[in-house]
Amino acid sequence: MKNHFLVLTTIFLLTLGACKKESPDINPAVTIPTDTISTVNKAAMVDPDTTDAIPAERYGINSSSMETAAIVRLALQEIYKDDIAKKFIDETSNKFVFFEYDLNDDGKKEILVGLRGSYFCGSGGCTQYVLDNKGKVVTVFTVSDYPVVIDSKKTNGWKDLIIWSGGKNRQVKFDGKKYPSNPSVQAEFKETPGDGLPRALDFVNEPYPWFRF
Repeated sequence: MKNHFLVLTTIFLLTLGACKKESPDINPAVTIPTDTISTVNKAAMVDPDTTDAIPAERYGINSSSMETAAIVRLALQEIYKDDIAKKFIDETSNKFVFFEYDLNDDGKKEILVGLRGSYFCGSGGCTQYVLDNKGKVVTVFTVSDYPVVIDSKKTNGWKDLIIWSGGKNRQVKFDGKKYPSNPSVQAEFKETPGDGLPRALDFVNEPYPWFRF
């Protein structure tokens, strides 16, 4: 009886040892250090604007796509090709910022473009554009300041815009084909735009890369 008990005990211990030995190979746990992942991600980022001290990861996703910047650049180069050739647009004016946003909920982001410099800006404001996702002009705004607030309300299927122009916030509505080009003659927006509304081209308060054309 004792011999039988010893045999069973020996078999049990041998089996248990074998299980413990094999268990690490069944579900090997692989841990990748977090700092390694972070380093890989940061290394993969391309800084869209190397002229400033802002790191690539701080730029907003809607304002830093190199592909979108290329679309805007080609559009502006075509629009202003004559003045570029005549060198009317100098180093202070041949740059832009942009903000991508789906203004008409069709699943494609339009591109709001902001320009600066003496060629595009005066005492009343600056020139801005709304382009479609291929770079076609939807609207060109004059005497418009920054930022452009995108309202939650729609007119003719497009989001209303709130643009500072002529010393006041103006409510700019889509007419079915485009937005009115001169916001200063539009109705005043007498409310304070909500904090939760998207603010496009807000390069004064947010990190935006500047692109040249």
